[in-house]
Amino acid sequence: MSLVTVGQALSHPARVRILAILAQEEHCGCELAEILGLDPSVVSRHLSLLADAGLITSRRDGPRLLWRLSHPQIPLILSCLAHLCCERRKDDLVEGYPQRI
Repeated sequence: MSLVTVGQALSHPARVRILAILAQEEHCGCELAEILGLDPSVVSRHLSLLADAGLITSRRDGPRLLWRLSHPQIPLILSCLAHLCCERRKDDLVEGYPQRI
């Protein structure tokens, strides 16, 4: 897993929502599809990308595959990233000065 892979996994709103949902409790893909209002095949692809990035993991419960966060700090990390985005929008120095990057 690399930082780039994690960043790519977080680059879609549905995947961020999946992480937020899984922060509350584990769910199977079919439950996530219903909650998100997405086709199960789309949710399956999102879950695969999140798993490849090491952000989620699964376990079998009979015929169901239940998904959960792979680390308890993931909600805190997401909260910090959200805070940075909000702060950046307030005073976006980076956008105004691209040569400083």
